[in-house]
Amino acid sequence: MTDDQEKLFNKNYIFCCLSNFLLNFSFFIVIPILALYLKETYESNGAEVGFVLSVYVIAAMIIRPFSAYIIDTFPRKPFFVGALAIFATVFLSYNFASTIGMFVILRALHGLSFGATTIGSNTIVIDVVPSKYRGEGLGYFGLSNNFAMALGPIAGVSLHDSLPEETRYITIFSVAFALSILAVVAASQIHTKYRPPVERPAISLDRFFLIKGIPAGINLLLLSITYAVTMNYIYIYAQETEIGITPGAFYSCMAIGIATSRIFSGKMVDRGYLNRVIIIGASIATFAFFLLATLPFLNISGKSIIFVASALIQGCGYGTIFPAYNTLFVALGRNDQRGSATSTYLTSWEIGAGIGIFCGGAITEYMQISSFYIIGTMLNLTAVAMFAAYTSKHFNRWNIGYMPCKR
Repeated sequence: MTDDQEKLFNKNYIFCCLSNFLLNFSFFIVIPILALYLKETYESNGAEVGFVLSVYVIAAMIIRPFSAYIIDTFPRKPFFVGALAIFATVFLSYNFASTIGMFVILRALHGLSFGATTIGSNTIVIDVVPSKYRGEGLGYFGLSNNFAMALGPIAGVSLHDSLPEETRYITIFSVAFALSILAVVAASQIHTKYRPPVERPAISLDRFFLIKGIPAGINLLLLSITYAVTMNYIYIYAQETEIGITPGAFYSCMAIGIATSRIFSGKMVDRGYLNRVIIIGASIATFAFFLLATLPFLNISGKSIIFVASALIQGCGYGTIFPAYNTLFVALGRNDQRGSATSTYLTSWEIGAGIGIFCGGAITEYMQISSFYIIGTMLNLTAVAMFAAYTSKHFNRWNIGYMPCKR
């Protein structure tokens, strides 16, 4: 690249990462308190909480294939910024939801806008990053996402525990709104090249979904189920197991694990170790879930140590596989299928997350969450075995965009 191109790339990439961080931070700041909010405000039981939280994921999953078609066919930036603006507005609307039915409608709208926004964000950054540095570029871009994923809940828990009961939820939703508005401002600063409209067949499944990504999608779905339970119910699990430290420590350690893994994972993907990175990362995450399942059988000091260690290990595991899986899906599609590839990647994750959130709500009603971590450990082991035995070979056969750079 020329100096001017290098400068343009840096500016666009920074704004991509900044808007992505703010988008996800605003999203994850409300994640740990929503279950409590529904129980306290609408007196919802565990099954109802699971349903309401899963509506968001279902809506995001439904909109992703259509968003992929739009963003592969028409200019990307207007679609991205518009969806992000809708996403921001819904946060403010939460404060006016007087019934559980209204809240469900708002969660569905929020899911639709989030699904469209994340497709736009992930596709635009793929356009910005040079192909030979894609693994590293997506790794650091994903770091902005994962830092928000880890730090947002810390902020949400801190606000919840420090604010008066009558204002805590209004404040949290208002803070989320302000952060997402800043994301809109950052996104508007991204410069994208003009792309003429793409002519496509009248009916074509790959307009909406990357067929060659199905095996990897199944793997990712399995890996997301227990992860979603952890992110949404760790606050309740900490209370259930009477751990002597706050859940905020869990999210802090996750952030450390994610940051540590990003130092090497993206570069390892670019050097040709994509399959190996996914297997190692998934195996590490599996061990973290096994540790969480042991908490009810430990004393107070042992619980605290394992609780923190599992967060650190889980952060390392998922921080490793996120950029690798993103690179894998993009490499399976043509340049005009980047939206479809991103949609398949995110939809696979969302389906698993939806299953985990819904089942987690039912589990909190009838049994201990620790029982789900035993199941989750087995699901992850299945994903690792499937990837090693089949998916990695499928990827090697159909890969058309993964060109390792020996550096």
